[in-house]
Order: sequence, then structure tokens, then C-alpha cells
Amino acid sequence: MKLIHRGHVGLLLLAAATPGFALATDTPTGDGAPAPTNDAAPANGQPATDKKSTSDLDTVQVTGKAVGFTNTEIPKDVLKFEPPLSSVTDAVNMAPGVNITQGGVFDSDDYSTGITLRGFTQDQLGFTIDGLPNGSAGYGGGAKPNRFLDPENLSSASVSQGTADIGSPSLQALGGTLSYMSNDPNKDAGVRVDQSIGQWNAKRTFVRYDTGTFLDNTTRAYISYSTTHNNRWIGHGQPDNGHTSRDHVDIKLISDVTDRLTITSRFSWDNAYENNYNDVTKAQFQQDPNYDFLTTRWTGDPNTDQQYVNAWNTKRKNGLAGIKFDYQIDDDADVSFYPYYHLQEGYGGWMPPYQLYASDAAGNLVNNYPAEGASFVNAYYRSPNGVALAQPNGCANPYDAGCYPAGSNPINSFRQSTYKNNRYGFLLSGHWDIAGNHFYGGTWFEDQDRNAGRKWYAVLDTAKAWNYAGKPYYLQFDDKLKTDTRKLFLQDSLTFGPVDVSLGISKYLVNIAGNDLIAGDRFADKSFDSDVLPSVGAVWHINPTSQVYASYTKNFAPPSDSVVQAAASGTDISTVKPETSSNIDLGYRYQTSTLQASLALYHVRFANQINEITPDSQYTRINYTVGTEGTYINVGGIESKGLEGLVDWAFDPAFDVYASATLNHSTYLQTLNGIIKGNKVTGTPGRMLAVGLNYHANDFHAGLSAKYVGDRYGTRDNTEKMNPYTVFDANVGYHIDLADKKTALPWMKSVDFTLAVTNFTNKRYLATLGDDSTPGYYYIGAPRTVVLTASAQF
Repeated sequence: MKLIHRGHVGLLLLAAATPGFALATDTPTGDGAPAPTNDAAPANGQPATDKKSTSDLDTVQVTGKAVGFTNTEIPKDVLKFEPPLSSVTDAVNMAPGVNITQGGVFDSDDYSTGITLRGFTQDQLGFTIDGLPNGSAGYGGGAKPNRFLDPENLSSASVSQGTADIGSPSLQALGGTLSYMSNDPNKDAGVRVDQSIGQWNAKRTFVRYDTGTFLDNTTRAYISYSTTHNNRWIGHGQPDNGHTSRDHVDIKLISDVTDRLTITSRFSWDNAYENNYNDVTKAQFQQDPNYDFLTTRWTGDPNTDQQYVNAWNTKRKNGLAGIKFDYQIDDDADVSFYPYYHLQEGYGGWMPPYQLYASDAAGNLVNNYPAEGASFVNAYYRSPNGVALAQPNGCANPYDAGCYPAGSNPINSFRQSTYKNNRYGFLLSGHWDIAGNHFYGGTWFEDQDRNAGRKWYAVLDTAKAWNYAGKPYYLQFDDKLKTDTRKLFLQDSLTFGPVDVSLGISKYLVNIAGNDLIAGDRFADKSFDSDVLPSVGAVWHINPTSQVYASYTKNFAPPSDSVVQAAASGTDISTVKPETSSNIDLGYRYQTSTLQASLALYHVRFANQINEITPDSQYTRINYTVGTEGTYINVGGIESKGLEGLVDWAFDPAFDVYASATLNHSTYLQTLNGIIKGNKVTGTPGRMLAVGLNYHANDFHAGLSAKYVGDRYGTRDNTEKMNPYTVFDANVGYHIDLADKKTALPWMKSVDFTLAVTNFTNKRYLATLGDDSTPGYYYIGAPRTVVLTASAQF
């Protein structure tokens, strides 16, 4: 079967209303001053001072400030209900235009996670955590938001469709930005303990300590720790079907040093291990929708054991630290300085069914391992006297023992693609009012040093187990990529009667260099600078409840360093150009105290999209030795146009309903390298509908949500579709307030119990499109899953 190859790797409108979000993303608040921060607010049906926050399901706030950027936001008191074992990444899945798909339960496999927005994938979207850039969302050296924040500490999540705040720090935000904010420390000291259990042997413990205010009531902080474990749902019940384990720490501190200076620091550490899922064809899925062809028993046959699930693994450590200084100069000006540092290291593992041996000038096997970076030949067996054996001439199947001398034994390897990433930089921005003009400007400075390598280890005894030697026998490549990013931006906001106008420009200066650490050569040193990028918009306030808006923005993304890395293996990247997108939005927004609604028309033209054509595109087995992704091409272009709408209606004190709808039409604009002009873009749904209903009264809460995703093309020639599907989720919970009651535990403030069921109809469906370079392969969506959580506050 075909297995995919792991790589060697908007609109101007109303700003989000939540003040804490406005501060963290440097969105103008209208008066030029940083907005105040908010106290902590729990997520996911957990205890809260406001009981409504324990029960709201899939409700999205759409209110905002006078001039800013589109934000479909899930604020702290109405966060989308998610089981605690899931991740913050999925929190925006009910927002218009967004589709997030998972192969694993609880977002437990980053490799099979997919995100699309208006025809863009996760590699063309920006992500920020507490206003800091995530770097990238790709598997090979990137990290999604779930690596930086626990769901219990999530205060708000928002989507900027089309574009984001002009100062948003991202090199991938062609189609929009997904932003996630941690909640603030509580003003009162306390401890929170959560315990969750669920299907697939799921267990999670979360503990958080809030210091309360100290240092004359100027400072408050919290530290939290969580540990999570669950097995893969595919192969459940088998003796060794793979698992995910994760340990995570969040720390946050806020200090009002003076009445003008506030310091906010955040730190997170994440240590994750994940056994992966495999993608399947549509025919394989129809044959068995609960099987991905990975094996759960070690057989001693390398051809079979290359699909042994425990050898398909991801290991990642991520640390992200930032200290933000907000200083109010006077009533008309403020400045913010936000230095940060991100450390990542880890690997991805596979089990090739052979070992690599050196080759001579004629390509014949030499009976010793190759030198670092040298050429090689595959060896499948070792003779009784210890000589490595390549596939003999005339032997159709290299794994057939009959092709080799009697007594020969099969051999195999464990292969690690290694990643290490150091990112450091700062955000510097300011707001100032001058003669009726509200200016917002600044710079983003970042240097990234990323190492990418590949090591091969010999399996010690193929017949018994997959244990491998402590030292690698071959270093295939070891590359260092350095990306230097500088961004400058300036925006002026003006008011003409009922009309607010925003005029902005930005400019990127990006240089990417690559060094082969084995050969000592520099294989790339290339600049990818942007043109001056315009960003203009207007909002017409028809009356206190209605507004019409329009905007035009141009976005930019240079090639990723993994594209530049292809030059190390001889791939010509001289013709690769930066990607750009032009976004036009026109919309209407309505808001009262109980009803909020919006409607947006958009048109996006995406030029020079970079696509990968891998050397294993025609393989029926994995090409484990491919060094990089092969050839990179600029697709002629993509056009997306569509309509997005949402309604949030609190029609009763105990009930509220939320609905979002998306109509999207994304097509290729040029026939090029197998892509046909006019064909639909793969993996992008043309229709989506999400509905959530919440009930909350006294101490009881319940919620029901549904999301429909229309059909999506799985191949660029549009000959195969992924079928539409609808997934239903539900939750029910009860809050017990013990603060004013005489109990045997007087030190306990409250207890909460929540039962959550995702995909409760157990719909079987294809979720995430596999590697775009090898079309027609898909990850299977997770089945019905039940989680019970008990939470106590002290």
C-alpha cells in the first residue's frame, strides 16, 4: 500500500471586543491606550465564578471596536466546549470558513491534523499564542498552538479571515490568522485540580496554582501542570497499538509596576510523544473504516514490520517564553516591547525494511556502512558469515528469503528525522494620536536557526524486537537553516462622520541561508523581500446596531526554509518565488444585546503557490532514503470566492444558539504540472454549516452541536471526492458551590462534573487529506469518544 513520505524537510472591520485580546495582539482600542487585562476564566466546562461559562457550547462573540480587523472570536466566558483531553487548536472549528480535521482522538496526532480556511491550508495561515508567532505549523520543525497552551488555560481564540492586524507577526498568513490567548492569573489565591478519564485508555490530570495578588496588590501569577495519556483508537484492544503521552507546563505573571508600566510574562513547556496514524485510500476505507494498515505485533519480517505502529512515532519538546512591556506614555500615546524565545527539538521515526551500505563507483555494495553523507546501496539480508546482501539480479522481491543463501537473516533499520529549532526576536509597536489621526506602527524582528538531519540506526535482532543500537550507523544529512525576518508596518485610522477609514502599509525583509554541516558547504543564501503591501478598509456605522464594511489587503509569504533546504540535494530553487494573496472583503454586521449577526463576501487571488512534487510520488512503498521533498514549483494561482455568515442569538435567559455557514469556491487558475485550470482545490469544502445550542440554568448545563462539511476533492484532477459528513457533539454537567455551605471539606470551594461525547452518532468519515504530492490518500476521522471530568477548586 502507499504510505506518505515525511519531509526533510480579512478584512478591515471591527476589532475584537475582548480587551485582553486587544492588548495581546496590539489591536488599536480606539483611544490609543492598551486595554485592561481580564481575570482568569476557565475553559471546557470547568469551574468558574460565572456559571454560564461552564455550559456555553460553540458560541462565538462577534462584537468589536470601531476600526480594526475581522475577528470571529470565542471569548473567555463562552468558549467552545471541548473535552479537556483535546487541544486549543480545535477551539475555532465552529467559526465561519474554518475546517479542522483530526485523525487521532483528542488531537493526539499532529501528523494527521489538517486546517483549512477559505481554500488555504495550515501552511498558508498564521498562528499566534499570546500575540507571539508559532514559527510555522508544518510537521517538519513547526508547531501548532496545542504545543504552547493547555485548554484549561485558554481565555479566547479568534480567527481573522483573510487578513489580520497589520502588525501580526507571521510569515505564512496568506489566508488569515488563528490567534489564541491564555487567561490571566486570578486575583485570589487558589488551587484547581481536574481529573479526566475516557475511552481509549484516556487519562488526564491538570493542576493549577494561582498566587493571588502580592507585592502590594501589583502582581499576580499562576503555574499549571498537566499530564495526559491515551492509546490510538485504531487497533484498540490489541496488545501494542500505540499511544500518545504529553506533559505540559504553563506559567504566567502580570505586574503593574507603575500606573503607566505593566509587565506580562508567559512561559510554556511541552513534552509530547505520539504514535502516528496512517493515511488510506478511499477503497481501503470503504473496505474497513476502522483500520489504517499499521500493525500492532512485531513479526520479525522487515517488509511487514515497516508498518509496526510503535516505530511510527513523533517526539517533540517545545518551550516558548516572552516578556511584554506595555508603557502608557501619555493620554495620546503608548508603546509595547515584547521579546521572546522559542526552543524546539525532536524527531520523527520510521522503520525501513533494509539497511544502508556503502557503494563503489559502479554502484555495487561494499560490506561496510557508508560515510556521512556518502552514497549507499540497500541491503536486505546478511549472510551466515556476516556479509551484507543487496537485491540479487533476477530477484523480483528483495524480501524473498529464497533469493539469498540458506541461513541468511533479514536486516532492517530505525530511521530518525531530527529537528532542532531556536527562534528569538521581539515585537515593538506603538499607538499615538495626532490631529485626528490614530497611528499604529512598529516592527517585528526574528532570527531562526533550525537544524534538520537524518540518522539511521541498526535494529539489533530483527527476529525478536525493534530495539536498535545506541549510535547511528549512518548520518544521511545534517543541514542548518537560518531565516532572518524583519517587518515594518504603519497604519493610520481616521473618522469622517459615520465612516471610519484605515490606511496601512507593511514591508517584509527575509533572508534564508542553508549550510550542509557534513560537507561544510553553503547551499543557499537567498533574499525573499516583499513589495510594499497595502492594507485599506472602511466601516460605515449606519446606526448603533448596523455597520457595512469593505477592505482590500495584500499578503505575503516567502518560501519556507524546508523549500530552500531542497537545494542541498541539488534541487533547483532559483525560480521559486514568494507567495502572495490579494484579499477583498465586503460585509454587513448587526448587533444588539441578545442578537449578533454578520455576513461577509470575499474574493481572494492567491499567486505563485509553492507546491512539492516528491520523488516517491510513483512509489507503492515509502522511499525512506529521499533526502528532501524533491522538486518545488510555483502553481500558476488559486482563486477563492465565497460567502460567510454567522448568527449568535440568546433567545432566552437559559438558552442561546449559534450558527455559522460557509459557501466557498476555490479553483486553480492555470494548467501546470498536472494541475488543470478550473479544477477545484483539493481538500477544501465548498459548503459548511455549524450549529450549537446551549442550555444553562442554576447549576446545570448542557449543550449540543453539529457540524456539516461538504464534499472535498481528494485529487488535483478532480476524479475523486471525499464524501460529505456531519459530526454531532454533546455535553452535560453540574456545578456544586461549596463556598457558603458547611461541609466536611471546608477548604473546598466548588466541585464540577462534566460528561462529554464527541461524534456521538459514531459517524465514519474521511477527515484529513494526506500529502498533497501523493493524492488520493486520507486520514480516517475519529469515532465516538466519551470523557468524564471531575474538577475541584480550593
